[in-house]
Amino acid sequence: MKISKVQLYAHNVHKMKEFYCGTLGFTLLEEAEHFFEMAAGESIIRFACIDSSVEKQYHFAFNIPSNLFQQAKNWAQERVGLLSEEEQDEVYFKSLDAYSCYFYDPEDNVVELIARQRINPKVRTEKFSIDHVLNIGEMNLTTDAILSVVECLKDYGITPLKDAEIRTDALTFMGNEEDGVHILIGPSERIWCFSAKKAMVSPIVIEINHQLQLCINGNGDFTILQR
Repeated sequence: MKISKVQLYAHNVHKMKEFYCGTLGFTLLEEAEHFFEMAAGESIIRFACIDSSVEKQYHFAFNIPSNLFQQAKNWAQERVGLLSEEEQDEVYFKSLDAYSCYFYDPEDNVVELIARQRINPKVRTEKFSIDHVLNIGEMNLTTDAILSVVECLKDYGITPLKDAEIRTDALTFMGNEEDGVHILIGPSERIWCFSAKKAMVSPIVIEINHQLQLCINGNGDFTILQR
């Protein structure tokens, strides 16, 4: 499974473009007054403008080479600063065999850099750049109808990780463990790791393998479209 494209929403797309394509250096693919698209390795992120009265919040992770985690941490610290928890600015997830660090973007989305040690490739360099981002490795889908959304995803072959319990009070990781790409299904009000931000049901479109579109609209309704 690959996350080929996501559409997220922003109150100020110009500020978001300056952050992602200026400060961080992602390649700008297309822009207009009310949106822009950027390349994130093999994935594409589109930020579209939404009225400031609409509450929304996102979490996503970028896969990076397995041997460049410390270099990526230093790179992010220099540009945006890292989030910390109990005086720690990184975490090792034993179940994923992965190291992660986190930072906010201008609209307080929680952005993660994740280096999966078994899955993500190594590169022959000791210096990290934005060009080393491989793809979107994780994208959260917040819903208060977790069980029905998970069952719907299973109908399209997107299943919980091996032996993963479907949780209504925590994250359920969906996808093939060996792909290193996951959809995170979680409830609203959950506090994000290394953050004080609460997850909230937000409009989003997640495109899988250029074929399926997982959609949540402004009312929180979940649908799957097949291209």
